[in-house]
Amino acid sequence: MSANKSDEALQRLNYFNGQRLAAADFRAEQGHHVGMRHVLNRSLYSPGIVVGLEVVPVGSNDPQDKHHVIVKRGLAFDNLGREIFLPVDVKVQVMGAPRSAPGVVFGNLLVVSYGETRQFPTQSRCTIGAPFRPCSGDLAWGAPTRIVADAIFEFVDSWPSEDSGKIVLSQIELDEKCNVVRTSPGVRRYAVPAKPQTVRPVSLEGEKDIDRQNGKSLYFHIDGGAPESAVLYLRGLPFSSLYYTELGKHIHHIDFASETVHHDFGHSHTVTGGGTDEQGEHTHSFIVDNGETSGGIDVNDTNNNFVTGANPIQPAGKHTHALVGVTFSKELGDWGHSHRVQGDTQGTGASDLDARNGKPALKLLKDLIVRFDGVSITGAICDQLEARAGQGGQWRVMGGGGVDDVRLNGATLSKPPGTGEIDLLKLGIEIGIGQHKLEFVVSDPDVGGQIQYNLYVS
Repeated sequence: MSANKSDEALQRLNYFNGQRLAAADFRAEQGHHVGMRHVLNRSLYSPGIVVGLEVVPVGSNDPQDKHHVIVKRGLAFDNLGREIFLPVDVKVQVMGAPRSAPGVVFGNLLVVSYGETRQFPTQSRCTIGAPFRPCSGDLAWGAPTRIVADAIFEFVDSWPSEDSGKIVLSQIELDEKCNVVRTSPGVRRYAVPAKPQTVRPVSLEGEKDIDRQNGKSLYFHIDGGAPESAVLYLRGLPFSSLYYTELGKHIHHIDFASETVHHDFGHSHTVTGGGTDEQGEHTHSFIVDNGETSGGIDVNDTNNNFVTGANPIQPAGKHTHALVGVTFSKELGDWGHSHRVQGDTQGTGASDLDARNGKPALKLLKDLIVRFDGVSITGAICDQLEARAGQGGQWRVMGGGGVDDVRLNGATLSKPPGTGEIDLLKLGIEIGIGQHKLEFVVSDPDVGGQIQYNLYVS
């Protein structure tokens, strides 16, 4: 049991002349010193082994020693900051379950915890400080005169909770006869310095091409405490020309329709001059009577050759005549015309975003707005930069009013030195524990460039 609560550390004795002191007064004085020491221990270190307290088998041939281990002298802190001090090596009897297979151990954890006992010291075989209560009703006097801090050893089958005050020293492997086979130090818990309240360093470096629709948001986190230093460097560079010179392989499907054009080609030719050529001699046959001796047309039809309705003179047969020296007028000349093509090529690329068209390429930043956690700090940055020698009036540019009226001059920003060091802690903003966001944006249309940033927090 504990003789004094650790929370009594805030009280101490106030001495003055003629004061009557009782046991409670001395306990308060003692509790102050002991309690403050415990507060320091648990504030500076986590619970665990500070030094020593190694657990080893007993190096003896005595059969009884096979059921014991040696815990060497050492020191540990519990969760309340109390010192578990073992001034000498001690022998501890083991308890637990035998192993199910070589090297397989469940439980058998040896733990140590803080304990106190009250004792009566003896002197020449006489007990000193034996309690005595007088019959008169006065305050009793006499009690154990010593409080002894001790280490209590136990075996548990599961890992102890944080508030149990128990520190794991070793895991003991037992054979089927509960003899100690080996001790495992892999489960030992050591005291380590408590996490210092220092800021985790942050170092962020990068670059981003920005325009009015595409700014840069830089998130960073503060952990461990308030920063002692937060420095920002900015520099402007030309917008990357790769956006205009590099394009992935793609195709455009053509689906055009030409305009229909009509023309009447009806016409005539005028013939002038010339005539037909001479086809040559030809004959016409005629019907004769077989009885005719001198020729002539058969008129009496003595041989019955007359055909009613037929011409006795027969045609000469089919023949042609060529045109000679004939000239045709030129009625069909050249007809100049064109076809207007209408339609669009098939779209390629993102379907929900139009390409920037008909405007000059982005080059350098014109002006820059800087926000911290949504609030513009551009004006404060300009004040800090223009306070430097030779930079007065070079950074501040006034915009069109509103919360982002003040802007950083892009021309000055794009010079090789950039802004140099910007001390964020001197801008009148609070950079506390948690997430923060820096934003770099431009507000003018059709203006953009590249911003380089370096942020160091420590």
